[in-house]
Amino acid sequence: MDYRWLESQAEQQPDKPAIIFNGVVITFEELYEKAQIASEKLNTLSRKRIGLFVGNTPEAIILIHAAILADIEIVMINLRLTAVEIDKQLIDVNVDTIVTTKPFSMENYTVVNFYGLLDVNSTPLENRTKSGDDTLSIMFTSGTTGRAKAVKQSYNNHYESALGCENRFNYTAGSVWMNVNPIHHISGFSILMRSIIRGCTMVLIEKFEPQNVWDEIEKCNVTHVSMVPVMLERMMKVDKPHHLEGILLGGAGVTMDILNRALEKGLPVYNSFGMTETCSQIVTIGPDDPKILNGTVGRPLNNVSIKIDENNEGELLVRGPAVTGGYLNADISLDEGYFRTGDMGYIDDEGYLYILDRRKDLIISGGENIYPKEIEDAAVGHESVRRAVVIKRKDSEWGEVPVLMLEMEDGFELDETAMVEQLEKQLARYKLPKEIHETDEVIMTATGKVSRVKNQEVYETTKKQ
Repeated sequence: MDYRWLESQAEQQPDKPAIIFNGVVITFEELYEKAQIASEKLNTLSRKRIGLFVGNTPEAIILIHAAILADIEIVMINLRLTAVEIDKQLIDVNVDTIVTTKPFSMENYTVVNFYGLLDVNSTPLENRTKSGDDTLSIMFTSGTTGRAKAVKQSYNNHYESALGCENRFNYTAGSVWMNVNPIHHISGFSILMRSIIRGCTMVLIEKFEPQNVWDEIEKCNVTHVSMVPVMLERMMKVDKPHHLEGILLGGAGVTMDILNRALEKGLPVYNSFGMTETCSQIVTIGPDDPKILNGTVGRPLNNVSIKIDENNEGELLVRGPAVTGGYLNADISLDEGYFRTGDMGYIDDEGYLYILDRRKDLIISGGENIYPKEIEDAAVGHESVRRAVVIKRKDSEWGEVPVLMLEMEDGFELDETAMVEQLEKQLARYKLPKEIHETDEVIMTATGKVSRVKNQEVYETTKKQ
């Protein structure tokens, strides 16, 4: 297998647009030349692994391809995390050098801006054949203890993920992919990989704004786009002509109301389900499938196998060449070659998957993963708090949002302003709870652990009163 995707596209179709960004076109040949120069700069900074703090701009795409050319593993940093959170993650994967396209600084790290690479000496690349098992990228996902897990994504993982998507989502080399998802997420990174593997043009959007997105879709003849449900809902408030052949939804459970309204408008929506460990989607359902409004997330892609472990609360198990080979900082849970997702669901007689609960306690808000324990740990750091529990509530815009319930120490009452200030110091803004309540008691289990189920019941009961 030849994993020289960018080189191949530059050789086969040098003048074809690889990236369109705010009206500026970069051809495959130009992208390769820019990435080649940057790769020798990165080769001086790191021979193994590097952190990227980048937004959705051409400079970021150049850096990603440069790292691939230099055989440097790419650690994608979530732009919305605090310095404390980023530091924990980078220590876990032994990264001390960060290249950025945005204003950014970190103590104890070598931080180089994209344009600062001009001042870095070039180190020629060594000729080495890539293996499909080599790690291309590393992304973090929430773990069962709240500690982010570092997911290894190999060249073959990305390649097989692209093939699976291509077969079900029906795009070709002549398609035009729009990328509105953040490329530090697998949702955005996977579109970059699909485009370069198949040789599609990618229209890159730096900041999601419905009117601008519709304008770019029309102007660039976009055929395929991927987004989270909150984006789709905002897009539907603006009616514009389009040439779209597919809108791939993921990142959070879409409500049937949004899905139905989109279909009534004639939008070619494909619902899907996937995760960082599987390099994006593993199941998909198209707009013409009569079951699309039945609550299913679809059937597995052709190169994916799924089954349900009925002995473990109906846990979803996944196997396929796009599934990660493991984590850098944790053990991976396997069962006869199947990856244990921690997601609960069932499969009907026709092979359609229904998700009942995503990783139990994990909150998926606007495509972002929020683990309750992170918020709880930050809250109990305040002197007034004895115990804390985070539960979730459904939200029509974001899918799910966190709710914080606090048991106060004797002599203290809830000061919501002080609590928000406490949380803002340690947590990314998207992790902040949408509601904060004082409760007489945070309910614990017989083994001394917080019972999220019981506390959720208390919240639901109180809300109805």
